[in-house]
Amino acid sequence: MSLSLRHPAVGHAMILAGFIVSAGVVRTAYVEPRAREVKALHATEERLHAELSDLEEGIREMEGWRTAHPGQDLGSFHARKALPAQDMVAGFLRSIVPLADRHKVRTELIQPAGALVQETTQDAAGAPMTYMRAELRFHLEATYRDLGEYLNDIEAMDQLVVVRSVSLTSGEEYPELGADVAIWVYGTP
Repeated sequence: MSLSLRHPAVGHAMILAGFIVSAGVVRTAYVEPRAREVKALHATEERLHAELSDLEEGIREMEGWRTAHPGQDLGSFHARKALPAQDMVAGFLRSIVPLADRHKVRTELIQPAGALVQETTQDAAGAPMTYMRAELRFHLEATYRDLGEYLNDIEAMDQLVVVRSVSLTSGEEYPELGADVAIWVYGTP
């Protein structure tokens, strides 16, 4: 038995074959590229959400800084700096005199603790930076509150210094305390 081209089964088979071919063409030409585009858009959306949350965190940090430093302009804020090594100790000692007078802190003893030490660290961009560090030891006399405010002001100075340790002892007169304080002063070579 032979089928003629006019037989309905042949027509249906040709329609089915045309439908399958057109579905494949549509899938290849339209659906697959759109699926890849949707996947790329989802990846971009996730990246943008991460950047947005990072920016929101930065804004919160700036608002926190503004709250902690009322009246100061964030744009004019400058970071602490290291003086040249030959001036770092003398500059530090000159700058703490007005602080000591304001907080009624008496300095009983100042002595260096060892030689200058060279330290290398990385800056914010990852470049190596070399500093010279001197350790100074002080014996101070003041009330607890004055001593705390004095040391806080020292750490807030423009010069790069770190209050490394504080050891409290009893003072010579009652509300005053004695304190053995180690301070690291940094300078550039």
